[in-house]
Amino acid sequence: MQRQLLFIILFMLSVTAYSQVVEKQMAMSSGEHNGLEVDLPVDSKTADKIWKDYVKPYGKTDWDRKNKEHVLFNVHISSISSEALSVVARFNQYQDMTKGSFWFKSEAGYLNSEEDIEALRGAGEFLQEYAYETERHAIREEIKTQDKGLNNMEKDLGKLQKKNQNLHKDIEKAKEEIAKKEREIEQNLKAQVDKKNEIESQQEKIQKTTIKLTNVGKSS
Repeated sequence: MQRQLLFIILFMLSVTAYSQVVEKQMAMSSGEHNGLEVDLPVDSKTADKIWKDYVKPYGKTDWDRKNKEHVLFNVHISSISSEALSVVARFNQYQDMTKGSFWFKSEAGYLNSEEDIEALRGAGEFLQEYAYETERHAIREEIKTQDKGLNNMEKDLGKLQKKNQNLHKDIEKAKEEIAKKEREIEQNLKAQVDKKNEIESQQEKIQKTTIKLTNVGKSS
C-alpha cells in the first residue's frame, strides 16, 4: 500500500497533469487486478473510437461483447516495456464524462507499482497522452459548437441589417409617396380655386340669362 501511494505521489510530481491517472485495484473479466483509471471529458462511444485510433499503430483491438472490454493481445509498446503486453480497456459513462479503466498484463502478470513502478509509470504516461487526445477532441467539438453559434449570430445580424435596409427603403418610398400626395394636394387646391372661379362665372351667366328672361315682353 505504501509503495502504491509512493507511485501515485511520484507520478503526480513528475508531470502534474498526470494526476488524472490513478492506480487502482479494479474488477474485470478475469478477476480483480491492479490497473490504471482516468477520467475522460467525452462520452463512452467517443472514448471508444479515440482509443481504437490511438492504439492502431500497435494492433487492432478485439471486442469482448460479454464483458464489454477492448483487448489488445501481445503488443509491444516500447515506452512501457520491452516485453509483449496485453491491454484491456473498459469505458463507463457517467453523465457527460467517461471513466476509462485499463489493465496492462505481461507474462509476469498485471503491472503494478509494487513490482514494476517504471513500467507502470510508462503505462500512465501512455494513458495520459490518450487522455490528452480525448481532451483535444472535446475542445475541437466545443470550438465547432462555438463556431456554429457564431455563424448563427452572424446570420441573425445579416437579417437585422437586411431588415434595416428594407425599413430605410420603406421610409424612402413613404417619403416619395408623401411628396406625391403633397403635390396632388397643391394641384387639388388650385383645381378647387379654378372650379370656384368657373362656378362664379357660371352663376354670373345664369343671373344675366335670368334677367334676360324676365325682361322678355317688357317695353323698353
